[in-house]
Amino acid sequence: MTRSKTAATMCMVVAFVAALALPWATAPVAAQTSQPIDPAAFCRTVGTDDAPAPAAGLRDLPDWMMAAYFTPRDIADFRSGRRPFYGIDWRCVQGDVLICQNAQTPSCMKPDTVRTPSPEMEEFCRTAQGSPPVIPRVVTGTARMLAYDWICRGQEPAIAKETPLDAQGFVAADWKRVAPK
Repeated sequence: MTRSKTAATMCMVVAFVAALALPWATAPVAAQTSQPIDPAAFCRTVGTDDAPAPAAGLRDLPDWMMAAYFTPRDIADFRSGRRPFYGIDWRCVQGDVLICQNAQTPSCMKPDTVRTPSPEMEEFCRTAQGSPPVIPRVVTGTARMLAYDWICRGQEPAIAKETPLDAQGFVAADWKRVAPK
């Protein structure tokens, strides 16, 4: 390899490595300079946003949001690390803050609204003679909540009950409007 080709190759390698390292090198600086935001002000600005937390940069939930589910003592225990905090999810709807407890479970996610039974449900109903008519979650799936309760009517899966959803497609009963006091 000639000297000019070697130098050109080295320049390309250095540029490539620098390009890969740039996001990592600037991330701590950005994290140190970002300020916690006010979720109420954020929601008034954006209107409706199904998943604002990462975009908003909110590191710690304000006490007024946590107070909808927890006592002041609970909140102090979470903040001090004496108790694990399992989370509250939040979103913006028409300028208001809505929260849901159990952020690590499917209950805060949009449920599955597919009205067609899966092959597993069909198989369960064909082979589960004498079993209770409710199709268990192990058969319907557990990745997300379902918007429907499924049962077997004879050997066919059928929707027994529909869960009320809000305008954005979340389970309405799982979300509360909150505001600072």
